[in-house]
Amino acid sequence: MSLYLLIALVLVGIGLASLVGEFAFPTGGIFLVVSLSLFAVAAAIVWWYGSTLEATIAIIGFCIGVPAVGWLTVQAWKTLAIKRGLDPQAAGGSITQVMTELSELETLKGSTGKTLTPMRPSGMVELNGRRVDALTEGLMLDPNTPVKCIEIKAGRVIVRKIDKAAPTNDFNLNDFNELNTP
Repeated sequence: MSLYLLIALVLVGIGLASLVGEFAFPTGGIFLVVSLSLFAVAAAIVWWYGSTLEATIAIIGFCIGVPAVGWLTVQAWKTLAIKRGLDPQAAGGSITQVMTELSELETLKGSTGKTLTPMRPSGMVELNGRRVDALTEGLMLDPNTPVKCIEIKAGRVIVRKIDKAAPTNDFNLNDFNELNTP
């Protein structure tokens, strides 16, 4: 085997390792560009130093091999656990079940309850007799702290601490009128 063919094969091997590196550690395409550049340099070395037959075989091999590796990479990505976590059908659930659960969470908006676990800032709360995972607005809360659901965002329940002494719905407008009359 000629030295230029050995160098070209080493460059192709490093290029394949770079592709695997991009797949394992997403770098925003940096490893992809490096690997494609190494493939191009390997083809150029074979073109420059090799015979016409060797150069033709190398270029045809790259033209078929690079798209084939890309297709295999996409197929492998589809089977990853992260994909199953984003796709309810791949995880065994249906879109209808997910939508039903999200609409049930929307009914909790505005309801009050208490924390069941320490909120740092996530934990378990009870709202309308239902135990749900929730997040605070960034504050840490102790168990049995009264809270109100202020928002449902991206399937997450957001709660805020409330005071027990100040009921939110029991205002009497007559109390305010008495203060303003002479």
